[in-house]
Amino acid sequence: MTGNPHESQARAAIHARLWVRQLLAQLPSSMSVEGDVPRFALLFALLTLIGAAVLTATSSASAAGARDVRFGIGDQHPEMFADPRWEALGLKITRYTIPWDAAGDDGQRERAVAFVRAANAAGVQVLMHITGQVTGGQAEALPSQAAYRREVRRLVAIFRPLGVRTWGAWNEANHSTQPTAHRPDRAAKFFLELRAACAGCTIVAADVLTQGGPRSDGLSSYRGWLRRFFAALGSKRSLAKVIGIHNYGELLLAKGAGISRDLTRFARRYSPRARFWITESGGIASNRSRTCSEARQVVGTTRMFSHAAALAPNGVDRLYLYNWTAEQCRALHDSGLIRADGTARPALATVERGASRFGR
Repeated sequence: MTGNPHESQARAAIHARLWVRQLLAQLPSSMSVEGDVPRFALLFALLTLIGAAVLTATSSASAAGARDVRFGIGDQHPEMFADPRWEALGLKITRYTIPWDAAGDDGQRERAVAFVRAANAAGVQVLMHITGQVTGGQAEALPSQAAYRREVRRLVAIFRPLGVRTWGAWNEANHSTQPTAHRPDRAAKFFLELRAACAGCTIVAADVLTQGGPRSDGLSSYRGWLRRFFAALGSKRSLAKVIGIHNYGELLLAKGAGISRDLTRFARRYSPRARFWITESGGIASNRSRTCSEARQVVGTTRMFSHAAALAPNGVDRLYLYNWTAEQCRALHDSGLIRADGTARPALATVERGASRFGR
């Protein structure tokens, strides 16, 4: 990679401010309006040029950051790959969530195999992300380490021959609907088991929501959860080379990507060379506390792209939007781009524009 464009932008802005101060210091303390109009005009013109330069630098830095981030769309339906609207995006990565014990469930296993085969036919790399199942809003029981070891080895035996070499140890591990929410120590063991089961594979070691903030250390907050996760890894914490982020909460607020940025800095205290993938993101059309709004979804999708570009200097190099196939806009979570009747939501046009700036 070339030099950090955001640091260059910041240095240019500092130099510009110093230059302006020098100009102002050279102006007389008392100035007759009539005699000094040309000097004021010159200063105004120079300030205008500085403003334009800063805006250009900001745009260039954002574009450079976006090019360093690969963009893909996660989904659970293989039909996505045959949709001409998806094909037009030219994407090369996707994400699929699979229950940790799906190898023993014929339906779950066959659906996942169909998705991977369709992705392969389209020339797309699958991130297979292991997850727990939610029933009535409640998390299932936490698997034992031995049970997890047995089941993920079965999954790897099924999907590695199909080309799947990118995995996630546990989806949304600090969310209340996942049994790992209160057991980051067990999640750390799960990561090591998956890493052993799939030697040479790329593993998303920990996958967390941007819950809490820089001053929060509660167990469900990203800081509290990650601190305990890395503590459980002990001397092996540097093996956690990829950390997943779900930033839906930030996209609902007009406050920038500060929480995700803090998450990356905090994680690098423990694993200094860690990279970060935004494994789930996108504008929310509806969820359990928000009624359907496709306009809100457009706003969130726009923020998704701007946040990802801004976070590239912090090690974010993948962005997965969730998802292609929408629900009925009455679901507990709906961020899909294509309505149930096959028509496109307005957010698809936002994706078409935004994706053009990102890597594949």
